[in-house]
Amino acid sequence: RHTDSLLDILDALESPTRGGSPGAAATLGRGLGVCSTPACRAVLGEPPGTPERPPSVTPGQWQLLSELLRHDPAAPERGAVLAPDGSTVALAPLLAGIEAGLRSGGFGRPLPTLEPPADPLLAVTIAEALGTSFLLADGGDNANATALGPDGCWDDVENPQNYTLRGPPSPIPDAVAIGAMDGVLLGARLAQGPLPVAELLRGYYGTGNGSEEARPPSSYRRRDFGALVGRARLEKEVAAVLGVLRTLSPVPELLRGVGTQEAAAVARRAAREFSERYV
Repeated sequence: RHTDSLLDILDALESPTRGGSPGAAATLGRGLGVCSTPACRAVLGEPPGTPERPPSVTPGQWQLLSELLRHDPAAPERGAVLAPDGSTVALAPLLAGIEAGLRSGGFGRPLPTLEPPADPLLAVTIAEALGTSFLLADGGDNANATALGPDGCWDDVENPQNYTLRGPPSPIPDAVAIGAMDGVLLGARLAQGPLPVAELLRGYYGTGNGSEEARPPSSYRRRDFGALVGRARLEKEVAAVLGVLRTLSPVPELLRGVGTQEAAAVARRAAREFSERYV
């Protein structure tokens, strides 16, 4: 479960000679359950049907991709890979950010205008996840519930197969937070114009492009995310996405009875704690 394994699959999916396209991985991910939460569906639309294995992908690659992308809300860390910078990256928010970036850059169907106004890229990567995670932590039966973390460890660095969390899980373990930050940064890059996703990820993670001796751009994700988003903007977007969720029919159970002031307080705490921990 190295990023190299993922990039080999992306190469096969995106190859024009094999009928691929830059958005193929994001489409497959959505068919397998990535980004199936209410706000994500409001932004990216209803997921396509369960996909079949593309001819360009081997059965072994398809099995790995299915395991990585078949999102399990109870264990979000399972869909993670080990990056060359030593970080563990959850693929669900990464691919959601990539799809939002491609579509806002003119590749594929245009994104809807959300009401109240919210940034689609931040909504599908981190804003909805933060808002709902902190609502769960505040309103759950477990007084010790946490909204962020923990980190975890791999069974083997050379041949990583299993990633185990170091403590009780939250909806946003560290791997999901890192995947979300990467999804925002790479989605923002794709919004400027389409680029093959495998090429984008190679450059970002410094995989197989001769940059092993220098620090890859991914190692600066905290700095770059902070510069692009910032705590004040993150707070605004979490509050906005909670507002979007309240306009849905039916209103998600978690938000019933949550007023504007309570949502604003949740957004403020979520942005502060996320920024202090990860940025």
